[in-house]
Amino acid sequence: MEWKGIILFAICLCLLAMVAGMLRRIKKINETLEEIMDGNLDRRIVIDPRSPFSDLCYKINQIMMDNKERRIQAERLERRNNELMTSLSHDIRTPLTSIIGNLDAIHYQYMNEEASVDSVESAREKAYVLKCYLDDLFQWFKLNSREERVELKPVDLVEETRIIFANWISAFEEKGILYDFVSDQEEIYADIDKIFYERAIHNLLKNVLEHSEAAQVCIELKQMDGKVIIQVCDNGRGIPKEEIPFVFDRLYKGDSARNSRGNGFGLAITKELIQLQKGEIFVKTIRGQGTKFFIVFAQNSISQ
Repeated sequence: MEWKGIILFAICLCLLAMVAGMLRRIKKINETLEEIMDGNLDRRIVIDPRSPFSDLCYKINQIMMDNKERRIQAERLERRNNELMTSLSHDIRTPLTSIIGNLDAIHYQYMNEEASVDSVESAREKAYVLKCYLDDLFQWFKLNSREERVELKPVDLVEETRIIFANWISAFEEKGILYDFVSDQEEIYADIDKIFYERAIHNLLKNVLEHSEAAQVCIELKQMDGKVIIQVCDNGRGIPKEEIPFVFDRLYKGDSARNSRGNGFGLAITKELIQLQKGEIFVKTIRGQGTKFFIVFAQNSISQ
């Protein structure tokens, strides 16, 4: 019986050692969690993979990483919202102040029986600038709140793009800009939302007209390896290399555009519209030689 007692005693010692080890691990886990609660989101629980707590600790570490990422995203969103509010304050106040000033001048002229249309024209122009800005702003909010619903249907992009482009011809002629439309096929089909696509092309052509200082603009369509590629090209001043990674960012304005009518929403909205149609958009440019915007959609089987 003596040897049984020895074995039982040894088992008790092993159990006590195991319990003590578990308590030490629990204490270390608790200390780590306290550090995390104090704000050290980079702290992680390090534990032997063979430990019975390894799965639990792995899940806690994953929760901490996810929480850190959410916090980073929240901080980034807060910064962007602050930037948006600053931009709104400036971009709305400037034309609004001009409108009020011109209306005051009109009122003074009316009261003193002085006839002048300059103030009326100036107020009208600034009102349209303000309207365009607010239209873009509300479009951005609708896209980001997912209020816009995309309806993808097979559309002949050659015909659809030609119609959109034709609506810009008078504006290009007024500015003395040469224009051309090229397609390697009579019909090229893709699943798109006609309204979203029209807005995207409209924004790209507006960008050429207002910012590129181009003498020529061209839209080219071609199909390649099951893809439809739409190129909006100009021979203008191009985009500085250091600005290319940011051209589709909300509120981003290159130095060359700061004094223009741009509001920093156009290309960001364009990217959102294309992505909602399961397409891609990117840009290539050479400073002083021109810019090409590429839109890529999967080709519909109708035109294959």
